[in-house]
Amino acid sequence: MFVSLNPTIILISNMPKEKPSSAFKLKQLVTDFGENIFSTDSKILFCKVCEIKIASEKRFSIVQHINTEKHKASLIRFQKNNERKNLQQLMPTTSKKSDFNLDLCGAMLPANIPLNNLANPQFKSFLAKYTGQNIPVESTLRIGYIDDCYTEKMNEIKKLINGKKIWISMDETTDIEGRYIVNTIIDILSHDVPGEIFLINVEELDKTNHSTICKAFDRSLFLIWPEGLHFNDVLLFLTDAAPYMKKAARHLQVFYTKMVHVTCLAHALHRVAEDIRSHFPVVDDLVANVKKIFRKSPHRLQIFKTLEPDLLRTTRRHDP
Repeated sequence: MFVSLNPTIILISNMPKEKPSSAFKLKQLVTDFGENIFSTDSKILFCKVCEIKIASEKRFSIVQHINTEKHKASLIRFQKNNERKNLQQLMPTTSKKSDFNLDLCGAMLPANIPLNNLANPQFKSFLAKYTGQNIPVESTLRIGYIDDCYTEKMNEIKKLINGKKIWISMDETTDIEGRYIVNTIIDILSHDVPGEIFLINVEELDKTNHSTICKAFDRSLFLIWPEGLHFNDVLLFLTDAAPYMKKAARHLQVFYTKMVHVTCLAHALHRVAEDIRSHFPVVDDLVANVKKIFRKSPHRLQIFKTLEPDLLRTTRRHDP
């Protein structure tokens, strides 16, 4: 403590310092660990390399994340992508992109017309005849124009939802190769008219649990809010009634405090039907055994059709 010679003025040098705010701490962490690797919206710390939220209460948690094998591998991939982008920017553009090719790609994709149809001679000659343009091959559109169409569409979605409340729905499925694929759609919440639904992300997951769903949820919203998540603008989360989806919703509601989780009505009806079936085990066994008899025996099915042909035609409409 320091006291001045003037008895009427006392200067105290050990006044308690003001505690820094959470936003200041997050910005300081971004500065310390690298703005090219981490970012913040003043509420959470986000790793741009791994595309996930990072616990920021202790610096040790961040150091521990940086030393993980997953982060190191993602960092190498992230740096290679940046180098490729920088190289593309430095390379002189010898030719301007074709507006026709861009419009053609932008017309075929929303119409669900596969780009490989451009290899069809009749389709290609039809386009050439009535447009008077040189029709590009599929690889030209894939390499040079799909990214532009994607960027243009995402910018359009960003403008539409800017400052508006939205709902989001996620559904996980398994494709033919056994991969876990999660689809994410969003829409604007309007009180008078339904909005246009947008599929903003289709992502493959390593495994299906509440943690991977939460990460996919944040990554999807970062596509439309790259400057920072708008936690108060997400009001509704629609999923199926799977236990891991319910757990993911509970974890997300910690950050998205205004979000309400709603499960699909069809799944609720399915659970009711399953419960009803459990009360009639004899009928359930009968149906299951009949299926078992015919499912893997085409010979039995053919005999049944021969002996009882009318049973298979009961729902068929006969001409008068």
